[in-house]
Amino acid sequence: MYTLVIVDDEKELLEGLQNYFPWESVGFSVIGAFTDGRSALAFCRNEKPDVLLTDIRMPFMTGLQLIKELKALPSVPQFCIMSAYDDFTYAKEAISYGVQEYLVKPSSFDEIKKTFEKIREVLDGKTVQINNTSSFDPSNPLIAKTLTIIEKKLSSCTLQNIASELGVTTSYLSRLFKEETNQNFQEYLLSHKMEVAKQMLLSKVGYKNKEIALALGYQDTQNFCRTFRKYWGSSPQQLRKELGL
Repeated sequence: MYTLVIVDDEKELLEGLQNYFPWESVGFSVIGAFTDGRSALAFCRNEKPDVLLTDIRMPFMTGLQLIKELKALPSVPQFCIMSAYDDFTYAKEAISYGVQEYLVKPSSFDEIKKTFEKIREVLDGKTVQINNTSSFDPSNPLIAKTLTIIEKKLSSCTLQNIASELGVTTSYLSRLFKEETNQNFQEYLLSHKMEVAKQMLLSKVGYKNKEIALALGYQDTQNFCRTFRKYWGSSPQQLRKELGL
């Protein structure tokens, strides 16, 4: 049984989720329920839950701030957002923190059930989770900073402006990046963008191709779609159809 913490400032909804949803039937046990992010953070630091289900707008600390704080811990839970604010900006930021599931209120029983079945499969190791963050841990602090900048400025970063921000030459950073990652900068940036694009397509938010393109720095949606198809072997539309989305 995996452990779950729920955070939502709507007390009736929180009580309903905590006490009346059959969590055990999908493999979860609620070990904490909170109406604000600050209290949830203190609890999660000690109890290390497997999953956090959280709203976005809450008193004292937003759900995204809570997720950001938990991402810095040695033991990071799976994240799921349930929010009435079906807003592209919030969802985009959530994805940058590694949020895999985004439920829009009001969510049906079946939506919650299917979402947590997917999360359980990830925890069981049956499904490979796609993450935005790099799979390697760079030993060089300059490369660690470079990867952080890429995460924060994915739509606009270039090797030149990152080198300028770090106070090194472009050629030096390029060589160091290749030595550390076994990829040149452009290869890494492209693969990272395509992974994020796939995540956005698979999310429940319902992104349009134009929104994904703009989030990744493509001004031309057709150019984005061509790049996506070349990288993944299927267009965004074909991928949606294959997955029944």
